[in-house]
Amino acid sequence: MEEKQTKKSNIITKETIIAAVIGLVIGIGITALVVLCMNSFAKHAGIAKLKYGEDTMATVDGKAIKTDTIYQKAKRTQGLELLINQVDQEILDNMYTLTDEEKEEAKEEAESYIEYYKQSGATEDAIFANSGCANYDEFIKYVEGNVKSKKYLYDYLEKKLEAGAVDKYYEENKDNIETYDSEHILVKISNDVTDEQALALANEIIGKLNEGKTFDEVVEEYKDKITHEKLGFQGKNSNLQQSYIDELVALKDGEYSKTPIKTTYGYHIVHRLKTATKEDLRGTIIETLSTDLLTEEPNLTYKAFIELRKEKNLTIFGLRRGVGSAPFFLYFLEKTDFSTHPSLSKSEKRAKLFPACRKARE
Repeated sequence: MEEKQTKKSNIITKETIIAAVIGLVIGIGITALVVLCMNSFAKHAGIAKLKYGEDTMATVDGKAIKTDTIYQKAKRTQGLELLINQVDQEILDNMYTLTDEEKEEAKEEAESYIEYYKQSGATEDAIFANSGCANYDEFIKYVEGNVKSKKYLYDYLEKKLEAGAVDKYYEENKDNIETYDSEHILVKISNDVTDEQALALANEIIGKLNEGKTFDEVVEEYKDKITHEKLGFQGKNSNLQQSYIDELVALKDGEYSKTPIKTTYGYHIVHRLKTATKEDLRGTIIETLSTDLLTEEPNLTYKAFIELRKEKNLTIFGLRRGVGSAPFFLYFLEKTDFSTHPSLSKSEKRAKLFPACRKARE
């Protein structure tokens, strides 16, 4: 399966960049709103103490750092963020159900993430903890939650696009974004299979196709000697090896290679299945246009999740024991609009924010 692995590890596609940008913006959007009001919230919240909070967690020059000290600081700096993230996740879980394919893609993304940071020296426990997860299963759910966040953001941004924007983009860019669905048979060159032997077997398989056998039939017949993969839609700008791309573009839908195509892996027989239609590309186009919207107006991510919480009637209760409904956080979300103050410094934003928090508590 080397071709597929190379595609994932070495290819940075437009969709990958878009997903990374969206994922980063989502993280910043959710966290930024929370952290700004954190200290004010925690100061007025009733924070429980640990049963063994007086135990020493560490010492510095003989001075003890108590477990409860670390616990309370963690609550002050992270408690509200965790609450809002959990609320958002509950909302999104009710809105979206991932398909089996989307779950598998999320799992592959999670495992790639884990492997990347393990190579940097991180343990799995550290990787999970960094995302607020206790174990592998929770981490998978965390990544699935990110997928749902992206789905919501795309849905929200799609509504912001001008009428006909997708059609217009397709007509103006179809030569550059045209992609083709394909599958291929790879006869690998290895220590056990020479270049000449691989070429001979590839030609033998093409001969079977020329005789009228289907691609599926030859795959089944030679399954112990070849690798077969379906690569999905790929275009001229994909990072597959150039000889493969050239063959893919040159073929017509339904055609297969009449001579073997060589790459660094061996010899390929390419079978072009379908040229992507505008509808096939719709999701990719929307992602591209959405990214453009976010570039022009970064605060759209804030607004998307603010509107979602309002739509679902979010109320946060109990800033301190004995206090009933205290939805000051929603007041903050409504009244503190930094989108109209893009040039404010951090201290200026704080000065604007905290009076709103105080007023909401009065």
